[in-house]
Amino acid sequence: MRVVVRVLMICGLALFTGCAAQSDNKQARQPSDFEDVHVKVATLDKGYVRRGNFISPENISQVTPGVSRSGVRGLLGAPVDESNQQWWFYNITLPLESKDDDLVCQFRVAFDEAGLVSSTQWRRPQCQNRYDQLVKPEVQELTLSSDVLFAYDSAELSSAGKRELDVAARVVAEKIKLDRVVIVGHTDRIGSDAYNMALAKRRAETVRNYLVSTGVDSYLISAEGRGSSEPVVVCDGARITETLKNCLQPNRRVQIVIYGQR
Repeated sequence: MRVVVRVLMICGLALFTGCAAQSDNKQARQPSDFEDVHVKVATLDKGYVRRGNFISPENISQVTPGVSRSGVRGLLGAPVDESNQQWWFYNITLPLESKDDDLVCQFRVAFDEAGLVSSTQWRRPQCQNRYDQLVKPEVQELTLSSDVLFAYDSAELSSAGKRELDVAARVVAEKIKLDRVVIVGHTDRIGSDAYNMALAKRRAETVRNYLVSTGVDSYLISAEGRGSSEPVVVCDGARITETLKNCLQPNRRVQIVIYGQR
């Protein structure tokens, strides 16, 4: 197995910033100035191996423009070198999908003259990509039949509906970091558009209020009604019959879309 590493020349600590160029203009070397070298893993010595610290993606995400140096230190810990007042550098270990594999990445925090964060940057694109995957919320969607949750043409929860929502509340509670929950009510096409929109909204609000009663923070949950505008099945017939109602049953539903991370 071979890996690609950067030749750091004699630049001990300056892993991210690069070395001072031996030229008349004495401009700082950039990370891209170093050449890739293919080496065998067995031949790697300590000079090639970078060790990182495990820092939660949630903490990293809070390092945003305007945060003070002390705030950064509280979120990420001490940088590799605090003597540089313009840049702080961190070696951060990001977990990969395999539980036994990690990715050690260099992370740069830039400060303005007031000592506040002006920008952040991952040195490698693969580090940025992996971080984005870790902080991107998972999306989980539950679709519940309105015929189970409510009586026909009603927005009052049935006993069976409450049991279904108790299960949904447990799914929401599984998220360690819950971003938001969106509840969408849908109806069939029977009735006027205005009536169906209002009924869908009332049902979504009822579901929202029940989830709040189970302990979900109210500010994280929104509810909306879309009436009959997004059917999942199309049924022929204009006369209202039991056959038509049964055919349209899949359209009478409530969607619970959960955004968060486990």
